[in-house]
Amino acid sequence: APATGKAVAIVGAGPAGLAAAWYLLRRGHVCTLFDAHPLPGGMLRYGIPAYRLPKDALDAEIAGLRTLGAHFRMGARWGEEFTLAEFRDAYDAVFVAIGAQHAQGLRCPGEEHALAGVGFLEQVAQGTPPPLGDDVMVLGGGNTAVDCARSAVRLGAHNVRILYRRSRQEMPCLMEEVDAAEAEGVRVDLLAAPLRLERHASGLLLTCQRVTLGEPDASGRRRPVPVEGSDFAIACSTVIAAIGQSVERSLAEREGLRVTGRGIAVEARTLATSLPGVFAGGDAVLGADLAVR
Repeated sequence: APATGKAVAIVGAGPAGLAAAWYLLRRGHVCTLFDAHPLPGGMLRYGIPAYRLPKDALDAEIAGLRTLGAHFRMGARWGEEFTLAEFRDAYDAVFVAIGAQHAQGLRCPGEEHALAGVGFLEQVAQGTPPPLGDDVMVLGGGNTAVDCARSAVRLGAHNVRILYRRSRQEMPCLMEEVDAAEAEGVRVDLLAAPLRLERHASGLLLTCQRVTLGEPDASGRRRPVPVEGSDFAIACSTVIAAIGQSVERSLAEREGLRVTGRGIAVEARTLATSLPGVFAGGDAVLGADLAVR
């Protein structure tokens, strides 16, 4: 469309930010995307391994945005290099698409000894994976957990296990990914939950407890119920916690945005936030979900 003379600042160059830019650019609006990472793509680049999403395919998609006239300001972190207040003065509108990249901890003693799943995948994507050793435990049942396990196999770990506190039917990941992981030698240990993680001279010791499934909880899935006297320990070289991600909401609140339990609050039809001229979408609103959603 003909140029409108309007300019939009997009905070985050992940799936939601890139999609917003695509439609806005085609409408004739100027778009500048700001992102803390060195390259655009967000979780598509730094959270999904290359064997699932080849980086040349991602780069080709982003090249289409550049052809439409998108501007990228990489290495720009919200709260450090810019504020929403500055953007509201300088642009006609702002779209916040920061995703849900805050990794949740194990919520048990010793959680500081575990690697965060999203952080581990980002290191792998940047070509700087941490040393894992031979025995890797991945805690979680989502796509991030399976991606971590399959990446560990590709990095040379010989004994990789996924530990999940519910049954196979409750795993929120894509089942074909679990099947592929098992075909590559990953073991899936179900109905077990971590109790504590300890570091010893020889490595890590993860103490777990068997569980059974009780009544459904708020998520609609059956709640894990501990089995008394079922504790067991697993010696491992690395533990990766991939039990969930959340939206970093504290900065949004400081800037005056209203938030919900999942992320930034928006008006359902327009995605308008509580600040005039500021909109939000993607995982920043919904909480962690699949990229396409």
